[in-house]
Amino acid sequence: MPIGAVLAGTLLLAGCGGAGEDAGPPPVDPAVRSYCDTVVRVQAEQTSPQAGQGGVAVASAAARKQVDDLRATAPPELAADWRTVSDLTDQALGSLAATRGDPNRIDRARLTDLEARSQPAVQRIKDVTAARCHVRWASPP
Repeated sequence: MPIGAVLAGTLLLAGCGGAGEDAGPPPVDPAVRSYCDTVVRVQAEQTSPQAGQGGVAVASAAARKQVDDLRATAPPELAADWRTVSDLTDQALGSLAATRGDPNRIDRARLTDLEARSQPAVQRIKDVTAARCHVRWASPP
């Protein structure tokens, strides 16, 4: 899997499924429906067989769009967390762009640092999104 897809799965939230019982999850608050729909769409994009195809530039553009869409639709209580993830994603994508597609030039220490710095915001996003959108989060494959 190309590093851009790995990055998207790392800084973004990858892999979700329904959290409800057999009767289905509780209804989603209409105030967050657009965000929840975006979360489900992004999760599907990240886990599709085409995810990460087309090289670093294409995967990076897809990751950037996903973060932008999530940030734009996020409820107010997640605005600061999505700004953090967006800023760190920009830094990670910039680091990847500097490699010009050469995997030997990837600064893995930099990406690991950015991932670690994103974790508090990502965890809060996961917790609030699970509670508001009724999804179960899983680690990226």
